[in-house]
Amino acid sequence: MTHGETRKKKRLPATERKKVILDAAQRTFVEFGYHGALMETIAERAEVTKPILYRHFPSKLDLLLSILDRAGEELRASLLRPDPAEMDWLTATRYSIHAYFDFVVRSEKAFRLIYATDLNVDSKASERITKIRKDIIKIVADMIASYTDLSAIPRRDIDILAIMLVGMVETTVIHWMNNKEIPHEAYEDNLIRAAGSILARLPARPS
Repeated sequence: MTHGETRKKKRLPATERKKVILDAAQRTFVEFGYHGALMETIAERAEVTKPILYRHFPSKLDLLLSILDRAGEELRASLLRPDPAEMDWLTATRYSIHAYFDFVVRSEKAFRLIYATDLNVDSKASERITKIRKDIIKIVADMIASYTDLSAIPRRDIDILAIMLVGMVETTVIHWMNNKEIPHEAYEDNLIRAAGSILARLPARPS
């Protein structure tokens, strides 16, 4: 095979090349932190030249924002669930907690980037991370509201409860990532019991 044929074989479509670059950047940011990550390192890990890297992403910040956007979409998608009419509230709770853990197990580096990135890196990064967290809280709040008698409890209280539950899940997940001698299934089971005991106290939506 000639040198030209080898180069042609390795050439990837633009969308696929961008994914390779984002994967390399994500690993690098998690390993070295945003400020410690070098564009040279990212280019080397993605097996591209720096001009090609900058053609796709003009700056390191553009890379970070693209990774955060991708991670946020994956996390939001992992929490999508069937219509409330298709499952009871406890099944929905189990589903949502399992989906959250499943995302973390599949995409731990992406999760770490969302929850470990210094919010002072840049205002745009801070806005992205804040939006991701708010979106997750809204998904949970909407789920709770769909099973609750809204004439008996203010929506404001449901929103606050969602913040508390999401914070509980986030803290538990982060603890598991740093202490993996206990399987994540054990954390899931305990979270489901804790969340279930809280949600069971809410007035049920009329049939």
